[in-house]
Parts: sequence; C-alpha cells; structure tokens
Amino acid sequence: MFAFLAAAIFLLEALSALLDSIGYGTIATVLWDLYCRATGNRKAAERLKLKSAIMDLRRDLRTVSSVDEFARWAKMRRRLDALTTSFEKVSSDLAVERTAFELYVNMVLRVSVYGVRAGINIYYYRVPVFFVPSNWFYPVLWFLSLPAAPMGSVSVTVWAFACNRVCKRAAAIYNRTMQPVAPPMQVQPPDVASAQTRIQQTAL
Repeated sequence: MFAFLAAAIFLLEALSALLDSIGYGTIATVLWDLYCRATGNRKAAERLKLKSAIMDLRRDLRTVSSVDEFARWAKMRRRLDALTTSFEKVSSDLAVERTAFELYVNMVLRVSVYGVRAGINIYYYRVPVFFVPSNWFYPVLWFLSLPAAPMGSVSVTVWAFACNRVCKRAAAIYNRTMQPVAPPMQVQPPDVASAQTRIQQTAL
C-alpha cells in the first residue's frame, strides 16, 4: 500500500513536470492537429482547398498581361479577390474553433493533474508514505509528517513536494542539455575592423 502510494505520487509529479516542460499550449496544438486529421474537419479541409486554389490562381495571374488581356486579367482578379475573402472568413472561423478547442484541452489537462494531486493530498493526509529513522532526521521529524501523518514518517504532502522539486529540476536540466549550442561569434581584430570602416567611409 505505502509503496504503491509513493510510486503513484512520484509518477503524478513526473507527469506534471513533463507537461510543464513540453507546455500545455504545445500539447493542445498537437491534439488539435490530430483531431482535425481524425475527424476530417470540414473547415480545415476547405481552408486547405482555398489556399491551394489561391496559390494556383496567383501563379496563373502572373502569366496574364493586364494590358494586352485586360478582360481575362480582370476576371481572374475578381475570382482571386472572392477566393481571398472566402479564405479569410474560413480562417477566422477555424481560428475561433481552434482557440476554443485548445482552451478546453488546456483546462482539462490542468484540472486533471491538479485535481488528482489535491484529491490525493486530501484523502491521504493522515497516511504515512514511509517511516524514517528518528536519529537521522530528529530536528525536522515534525516537518516531514505535516500536516497530520504519524510522527517519524513522511507525509503525502511532503513526499509530493519533494517529488515535484526533483522532477522539475530533472526536466530543467534535460531542457538545458538538449538546447542547441550557439556557435561562438567571430570577433575581428581592431585593425581589421578599423580598416573596413575606413574603406566604407571612403566609398561613401
């Protein structure tokens, strides 16, 4: 029981740190793309179709002279304007739908993680996760058992806090390690820089 509770709390905090590291907004965007592909979103498909038609019409319009073939050019231009208007309307409607979807996903994820965390802390606030040797942590035994676990034990609240700090620290270290290293800037010697400046001033 105690080992399962400790492992469950650690996994929950690891999941929370992972979601914070990736970003709830990024996850919501990925889920939106998957949702559009899985359901065949009509507005998304219409937007792609209009975008392709606009690009094709613009390419054809470049080949038509507005002087020699004015009637044809004007007809194509009116069609391009109509397609552009339709594209902007569909894009606006799709943006509203996407924003609502991402807000909903963001809220569900946050409520799920924080709700489960709060539920565990409230339901098991008297349950010890494990006991520690009293001679090791004697000055802070009362702190480790907060808020209501037996003296000499580590409470669910303290264990969750420790797991949260460790997981967030590990995620931060991983993110710093995976970031690309910028190449060092090449600094020109003073004499070369001053020579280039004199050449530019002379050219002016």
